[in-house]
Amino acid sequence: MNVYLPLAVVCLLLGFPAFSLAVEYPERWNYVSANILTEASTDRFIGLLKQSRAAGCTHLLWAGCRGARIPELTPEQIRNAERVREEARRLALKIVPSIVSIGYSGRYFHFDPNLAAGVPVKNMPFIVSGKTAVPDPALALDAAQLRKEGSTLAARYKVRPFTYYRVSLESTAEPGDREAFIKVTSSGGKRWNSRTNPVIKKNEDGTYRAITVFNTLEGDEIRFSIDCSKGEVSDVKIEPAGLLLVLRRALIPLTVTSEDGKTLYEEGKDFKAVADAPLQIRPFPGDFPIDHQPPAIELTGDSSIADGQKLLVSFWHHVRIYDDQDLMSMEDPATWKILEREITETVKLWPTEGYMLNYDEIRVAGWEPRPDGRKITPGQMLAEHFRKACDLVKKHAPKARLYTWSDMFTPHHNARAFEGKGYYYLVNGNWDGSWEGLPADVTIMNWYAPTEAGIRFFSERGHRQVLCGYYDGRSVENMKRNIGNWKKVSAGAPGILGFM
Repeated sequence: MNVYLPLAVVCLLLGFPAFSLAVEYPERWNYVSANILTEASTDRFIGLLKQSRAAGCTHLLWAGCRGARIPELTPEQIRNAERVREEARRLALKIVPSIVSIGYSGRYFHFDPNLAAGVPVKNMPFIVSGKTAVPDPALALDAAQLRKEGSTLAARYKVRPFTYYRVSLESTAEPGDREAFIKVTSSGGKRWNSRTNPVIKKNEDGTYRAITVFNTLEGDEIRFSIDCSKGEVSDVKIEPAGLLLVLRRALIPLTVTSEDGKTLYEEGKDFKAVADAPLQIRPFPGDFPIDHQPPAIELTGDSSIADGQKLLVSFWHHVRIYDDQDLMSMEDPATWKILEREITETVKLWPTEGYMLNYDEIRVAGWEPRPDGRKITPGQMLAEHFRKACDLVKKHAPKARLYTWSDMFTPHHNARAFEGKGYYYLVNGNWDGSWEGLPADVTIMNWYAPTEAGIRFFSERGHRQVLCGYYDGRSVENMKRNIGNWKKVSAGAPGILGFM
């Protein structure tokens, strides 16, 4: 959602004169990504503070406060933080740090990538050959069934639910729209299963190789298609992905049984410990690669599993959304240790009047078992999660104002019900009802399309709002038009504090 424009145009866009605080709205926000890791980056941060204030801004939403990694800061970086705080005080500019990033969680995997949100594989057949078990090759889907449909190659396949595939192919041209280049849908089009943008690598002969993954989830039939509008496609393979990016933690165990499910085999006794090597690196470098060889199941010397035996393997794996969105588990209580550390360290280093709870575009969730065994909807889970985050911030900063994005808490955006558009990304259900977890004193940063219904939904629930007119404003003129539309649809609505 980040869109940056020269700050010289901020006052023009928001409709208030630079160097003047006599404005229509009490709050004018700037969204800034900056850091304090070096003297040069700190100087740039301070420069942004000055420019923001000169443009008439009162608040600065800051992505990059380091959160849970604040204890790793050097003495010099701590002094850099003091410089930024002092300059903000001098300018009377309020910095609002972004914390509890549920939706874009890459900052937390430094500690343990296995805390990524898990997607289940259920009873995937593996075949033992000697002392190694690998996915049953019969699971592969026959690419010869693909037929030309206009500018696409497409086919429908009967599949096992909750089976994990990796796709590879060769193309004579680099794909244009990577999101739709390889597309897999199920549940009558209500589920778009292939949400990981393909990894594209150029071959020595000038052609391109593409690799992506998908899980069939609850579907027993999929439509698989490849966009061939940019070039010819060949060597298509749709093969079982096996234990690629398998997540290992107590809440989501890996289980291996006999084909009839009656015998449960023991890790460490019947087969060696299973882990995918890229997820074992500490500190985690931040990447979840999909183009490496996945781990196999290696039998121990005295295993009770026989050569040639068929096994059923169940586990959870990570899945990336688009090119770089990685999400953290919302079910596993182990995540709260990291989140509370982020809250306490941020409040300590950045004492301020408010904090942004960064709940935004949560696209993978709801597949893991809950420790208490309850069956609740994604919307109920998000409501409980948000309330807990609010309570933790209030515990450490009782007087702090809290903010959050609008999209996950309104039926007019990403918290829509299933009817109509179907499932929300790779969530096990939908987010409707999540707004029941929003305390009325949380300020909503309302973004996306300006509509009266979107404004009214939060106003009627007693929330103050900041309208984020920068969204998708790729030019000055577009942003001016967007801000103007927000003004029109919010006219007369109570609690409108200002604009970002």
